[in-house]
Amino acid sequence: MVEFLCGLFFIIAVGMLFNEDSRINGVIYAGIFALLPVFYVYSSPWADVSLLLLIFSLGILCGAVFVAQAVLTNRYDNLATSAKVLFTLFFAIIVGFLAYELYITALAPDTAVSEAYATQSIFFFGTGIVLSLILYWLAIKITVGVRASEIFIFGPRSSGKTYFVLGLWSYISEHFDKGHSNEGVVLTGDPNDEGDALRISNLYANILDGKILSRTYRYQMVMYQLTGKKYGLIPVKWTVVDYAGEYYDELNEINFKKAVSLLSEQLGMPLGEVRKSAGTIDFVRYIKLHHSEQLIDPEFTKSVIISTMYGNFLRAGKVIFLIDGEKITDSRKGHAQLAREFGGYMKTLIDLEGKNYFGFFGSNKKYALVVTKTDLVFWKNKEIRNLLHSMNAGKLSDIPEKSREALDIENSLFDILSSNKVFKNLVNMMNDISMYFVAVSVDASAEPFPTEEGFEEEISPTGLAPWRFSEIFKFGL
Repeated sequence: MVEFLCGLFFIIAVGMLFNEDSRINGVIYAGIFALLPVFYVYSSPWADVSLLLLIFSLGILCGAVFVAQAVLTNRYDNLATSAKVLFTLFFAIIVGFLAYELYITALAPDTAVSEAYATQSIFFFGTGIVLSLILYWLAIKITVGVRASEIFIFGPRSSGKTYFVLGLWSYISEHFDKGHSNEGVVLTGDPNDEGDALRISNLYANILDGKILSRTYRYQMVMYQLTGKKYGLIPVKWTVVDYAGEYYDELNEINFKKAVSLLSEQLGMPLGEVRKSAGTIDFVRYIKLHHSEQLIDPEFTKSVIISTMYGNFLRAGKVIFLIDGEKITDSRKGHAQLAREFGGYMKTLIDLEGKNYFGFFGSNKKYALVVTKTDLVFWKNKEIRNLLHSMNAGKLSDIPEKSREALDIENSLFDILSSNKVFKNLVNMMNDISMYFVAVSVDASAEPFPTEEGFEEEISPTGLAPWRFSEIFKFGL
């Protein structure tokens, strides 16, 4: 039994090597569970080596199909969850064995042993049980499994969510085999608005026309699926929600429960089914096809949006918090707005992570803080502009995105943000979980151009030239 579990665990550990989030765990576990059978053979000269090898190989074969499926579907979180289940079983066997030996040798009422021997046995087996439980707790806590197929983009109004989605779409279309996107499932509470303006092709067309994209309104929501293939084999599918930024501080468990309750009543569906479906593109598509007339009701529309956002938030393995780069350029009013937004992010993190401390079998999440509109920061912030000029760069696109200079720009932006005390508190909180920082631009070649009034210069994307989105995909995959 133990040899079979070792083989099963070994092949799962090998599968974990394919994912950056779980690679270190995979190396450690593969080494441990490859050496355990060897140690057993050397410590037990009477053991049947051929039988042990056969059982170990059977464990590998049984797990190989599962591992192949997890790797080919980019669901490494399933491997981590399986590792946690196997850990529980493995340590349950060990603790059970130690407890049985403790009972037999020292605690059984019909066992005649000396007091000294009983004390020694209690100490030996009791210590083994305590150490096993400590090792089990540590193993469970460090086993990382992040669901990479769902990504949630979190940001307030004007933080650049729609442009960010376009940057993701442009990058995945350019750098992944068969990379593409559906046009998005659009929901709108306005019967005169079909939501065509939120479709990927129309958003892209507006940028090529030199138009500034309009904001997503409170009664609108769209869900995109960006797909491609990594190495031409492993599918990459990101589900992304675009919504009105006004909802960012309404995202919590209480509002989610209210929304699910209302939808259950309005749709005539069991509460558990609505909660389970919330946040999936199939559920959004179902409402669009069968209940679009109910979207005229503002409360119904709000409930759909809140439930979809929070449901997707719960499902997502990677969460991106957007920081509006334009607000960085305003040292007073802009930073005051950022302080409020960072406070909202902290509130959401506490709501989400506060109930997961003992969720051993739940997938972990990873978080990123992403500064948007870095091209605009270059043109409007003197410190960043001087830094780029010292690099002999006339605009952001002159800086290779995979360069030391790009990292220096990010570090400078991080230092500027660190003067905001709420930001420092947010970073401290996220460092206890998992935090990644990157600055991006949808159009790194953007330059100022005169407005129609001719009084001042405006900066807006006129094409798609994503900068540092390779780091977003490195974080996301």
